Amino acid sequence: MEEPELRVGGWEKEKGRRTFRRLFNLILILVVTFAIVGPSAINYNPAYVPSDSLYLANGMWNGPFDVQYSKEFSGHIKISSVTYETTLDKSGELRIISMSSFMNLEDVEFQNRVIEIVKEEASKESLTLTNGVVLDENLNLQAGYSIYQWEGDGGAEEITVRAIVWNEKDEYILDNLGNYYKQYQTVICIIFAASGTTISQATELIEDVI
Repeated sequence: MEEPELRVGGWEKEKGRRTFRRLFNLILILVVTFAIVGPSAINYNPAYVPSDSLYLANGMWNGPFDVQYSKEFSGHIKISSVTYETTLDKSGELRIISMSSFMNLEDVEFQNRVIEIVKEEASKESLTLTNGVVLDENLNLQAGYSIYQWEGDGGAEEITVRAIVWNEKDEYILDNLGNYYKQYQTVICIIFAASGTTISQATELIEDVI
């Protein structure tokens, strides 16, 4: 009776090894497929302010300008950027950056990444960020948004830099093979403003972003 028990035990052990190898091979195939197919399946998805938004419609703001596209991590994150600006006194600018990925960017040092991007954009405006704070304001945006604000030191005038950020997902991305994926989108709206009025106007524009 002992011999069958040994054989059964040995078979179960070998079965466990086979299951592990199959699982490992499956994960490896999925990782390789994602690395190859991912960049071609991810779409650029620019976020922008519609033309009928109040301050665009009445001519107090203009745009979009400087539409740009770029990639990170070998194309696994696709980034689009558009810019709006005030028309009369050039006292404000709004930059909307959209990052598309199959990965939820909130899970990858999200706050640090946002701060890094804002610093990069401020540097383009010859501004150094100081006195950063996190604000708690009730905006007409989907749940889960965050608001960060800094003073922008450029030497000439006082500039406020405010970033309003949220993360969303689109469950209807279809690749060339007929597969559906959840494509996440992180939207980072950066305001450069010389007055509180300009900040308020830009914030209202952001509430209309689609």
